Amino acid sequence: VQMMNMEEDVDIYDDKPINTTVLHLPFNGTHSMLLMLPDNMATLENAISPGHVNKWLKWKTKRTYHIYVPKFSIKTSYELNKVLTEMGMADMFRDSANLTGISEGHKLAVSEVVHQATLDVDEAGATAAAATGIGIMLMSLRIIPVLKFNRPFMVIITERNTENIVFMGKIINPNI
Repeated sequence: VQMMNMEEDVDIYDDKPINTTVLHLPFNGTHSMLLMLPDNMATLENAISPGHVNKWLKWKTKRTYHIYVPKFSIKTSYELNKVLTEMGMADMFRDSANLTGISEGHKLAVSEVVHQATLDVDEAGATAAAATGIGIMLMSLRIIPVLKFNRPFMVIITERNTENIVFMGKIINPNI
């Protein structure tokens, strides 16, 4: 699989209690992407909470890493009829629905509500540069750690000002 790579100072959080490495990548003015690379996906899925996400977003210790992330695309759709009905919005699906604000002359009811989400991650719109280097510092070798997303991982897109999660997904097989 084609991997995007960069060598950069980034915020990485090593969440030892759930054995997960979290890469925080801010982009544009208001959103961030968190890439979570767990030792065990089930452990991360069972443990993750808004508290984890807030902790990861607040972590601000930069360190240079050589990072490899696959280009990926997540597309999904959900029918929301049942969810909306359970939330108390059942009337809009029945014959008794009052949708006269949409059309006064016709009897209408909502037949389905579908939510679709797509996330494409590639280097489009960004200039990527990769370099391998060795730094010499006072008679010692500077080794740049590598972080490779080459096994199952999760992704979260957040709005930074409110810390709201706007997208969450997982990549099961990044080698496809």
